[in-house]
Amino acid sequence: MNELDRAKEEMAFQLFGRSRTLAIAGDQCVKCGELATDFSDELSRKEYGISGLCQPCQDGIFGTGE
Repeated sequence: MNELDRAKEEMAFQLFGRSRTLAIAGDQCVKCGELATDFSDELSRKEYGISGLCQPCQDGIFGTGE
């Protein structure tokens, strides 16, 4: 695990009490724990790979853009 991945993992534990890596491996959201398989577009799917946030949690944090 490189330094950036370690930082993301530590931040996930501090913010959500969960492992980002394990959440992504199980297709779950690191924030809410729900299944994270449906995304509105490819950019949101890529964001999931970075943050581990499902679409509803991404929308809550970043807004829906509408």
